[in-house]
Amino acid sequence: MLLRFASIAVVLMAILAPAAHADTERLVFIGDSITDGHTLPLVVRQALAEAKKPVPIVINAGVAGDTAAGMRKRLERDVLPRKPTRVLLSAGINDVLHNVKVEDYELDVADIANRLRPKKIPLVILTTTILGPKHEAADKRLVDFNDALRRVARKYGATIAEVNRQVRLEQSEGTKLLEEDQIHLTFAGYRVMARAVLDALGHQDVPVPNELKPDVMPGIVREWKVRALDKADALDEKAVSELMPDESWKSLSLPQKRPLAHWWADQERQRGFAQELDKLAGSGKAYAAVATVESEKPRKAFLNTGAQLSAVWLNGKRVYKSEGWTGWHAGKERIPIELKAGKNLLVIETGSAFFLSITDDDQW
Repeated sequence: MLLRFASIAVVLMAILAPAAHADTERLVFIGDSITDGHTLPLVVRQALAEAKKPVPIVINAGVAGDTAAGMRKRLERDVLPRKPTRVLLSAGINDVLHNVKVEDYELDVADIANRLRPKKIPLVILTTTILGPKHEAADKRLVDFNDALRRVARKYGATIAEVNRQVRLEQSEGTKLLEEDQIHLTFAGYRVMARAVLDALGHQDVPVPNELKPDVMPGIVREWKVRALDKADALDEKAVSELMPDESWKSLSLPQKRPLAHWWADQERQRGFAQELDKLAGSGKAYAAVATVESEKPRKAFLNTGAQLSAVWLNGKRVYKSEGWTGWHAGKERIPIELKAGKNLLVIETGSAFFLSITDDDQW
């Protein structure tokens, strides 16, 4: 039986402006969860826009939980295909928490710098953030890790963004910079981090925004029907073809209207991430969601994934399956697809949060 879902019809929004002019700066941020959450790129971009400076394309290549060794391994996959004019590297917190030897850490960072240099891609190395009293021993080790970063910068001609010094100075003045886990940053912490990055980019005159004003991501598919699944990996092409959403399926409109309690979760809500599907559709091991995308004519496009999206079917054919954790951020995978004229049926399997957009270009 063919998948039927006539009750949802979404006209795909204007997806993205044509590819940026060749002289537009393309900043690729590679890092761990501090990057993956996307607050830092958003603050840097907003600061430049509000200061009437040339606004760069900012591309996230963060993966929560990653170390410098992991970033080195995925340079070819996540960074170079994005055609950066400048790479910003933030690594070290996971290394120190996992007891990586400082000499091994330095070799990993040096290898990244060494591989970018012949390609004439400038590198900005961010010194680390800080850790709270729960991680006192690891925080003390960061002194050696930051010394290693400065040695690599000197050797390979990279620019240093003095995040650690800025954060410690602000901390000494009593500002709460860390969340309750004493690892991740509050928004105030990201503001300090952004100050160091803007300074390293030569924008010492640019103020850091006091509040973030995130836009809805271009190309998000806005209207869905959702239900809970009893198990993960519950869908295959046969199951997808037999789905018949009825009144028991819950309606989901993006961006979700109800603000979320935590500032970061609400940041992502405003950008078009679906969250808390368990509260919408009930408890489940996973969730199925369906939507219709209309296209005026057959065309090629890109499907962009994020959060806990695990599989996507387009017009009954699977076009994406997660092969492992590649981060939270929007566009962690950018998959070429073909839309037919008229209605195109999307089916996804996901955890309790997902991001999905369709854009003309994979270089946003």
